[in-house]
Amino acid sequence: MPANLLPFCLTALAGFAGGLAFYLAKLPAPWLSGGMVGVVLLLATGRKAYMPDALRDFGILLAGVAMGSAITPEMLRALERYPVSLLSLVLTTFAITIIGGYFMQRVFGWRKEEGLLASMPGALSAVFAMASEMKADISRILTVQTFRMFILVGVLPSILGVVAIPGQSPAPEIVTGSGFAIVMALAMVLSWVVARLGLLSPYLLGGMLAAALTHATDLIPGAPPPFLVDLAMALVGLFAGSRLSGISWIDLKRLFVPGLALFVLTMVIALIGAMAAILLTTTPVPEALIAFAPGGLEAMIVLGLGLGLDPLYVSSHHIARFVLITAVLPVLGRWILRSGT
Repeated sequence: MPANLLPFCLTALAGFAGGLAFYLAKLPAPWLSGGMVGVVLLLATGRKAYMPDALRDFGILLAGVAMGSAITPEMLRALERYPVSLLSLVLTTFAITIIGGYFMQRVFGWRKEEGLLASMPGALSAVFAMASEMKADISRILTVQTFRMFILVGVLPSILGVVAIPGQSPAPEIVTGSGFAIVMALAMVLSWVVARLGLLSPYLLGGMLAAALTHATDLIPGAPPPFLVDLAMALVGLFAGSRLSGISWIDLKRLFVPGLALFVLTMVIALIGAMAAILLTTTPVPEALIAFAPGGLEAMIVLGLGLGLDPLYVSSHHIARFVLITAVLPVLGRWILRSGT
């Protein structure tokens, strides 16, 4: 890592400066959104952004623990409202992918597989793996997908800060130091198990499962201290921003209009799906918008956590979509290869 020490220090400094600016401006989810914006501004100066994989994994694990700690028995009893909302999410996911892919193919002349993969709302690791197998232009897909996530994480919190009504929930109980150590140890074990089972996003799911099991059952009550939650959000923000490292300004300029057009189209479709969930299940507007937003799994779940939304509702929707996309991609790939471009 010595060669990457300076890029990492600059990345961390830029993320902290961005997070601090958002915090002082009293914007929602400041360390996530501001950290990501800070890293993007660093890239704009021509510098390289770098984040070690181990630090990224730790941030995602800690975010999972923070999110799972917010799951209570009362939230679990609210599951009966989710089936209709999840069905709306499934239909919305298919609509975003099919309509978005057709739009990119007809309007901008993209190949069929590139348009469909660029339109996929989340599951980026699976999308990039499939793009590599299909010999698609990964730089196109990466740029458009990251552009969409940047707007969602960097801009959406401020919009929701205006729309949402501040909650009056009491301050959460803080877990003891020994209790937190046990939860983190269990989270690492469960993350390893999840990875061995071949399931998706093992650090997020392992952390969330460990905290949910110990917190929802009152075995280890209490949430992580606020500064650790802020740290988790900052690390995810750094990771999200650093994904743009290596993409040239020429690529960004060339793909700005397609990326913006696809973002608007997918957000309109996601908004329709969210409105259906709101009308059918009386879900609060901010929760539905974050749950249906076509962004990456970890970033959007942590964003929901930072905004103080129902973690079970938000995480269940994004994880369900993550699994759905990953299950559908192999079938979609075979269909594309058979039908041609």
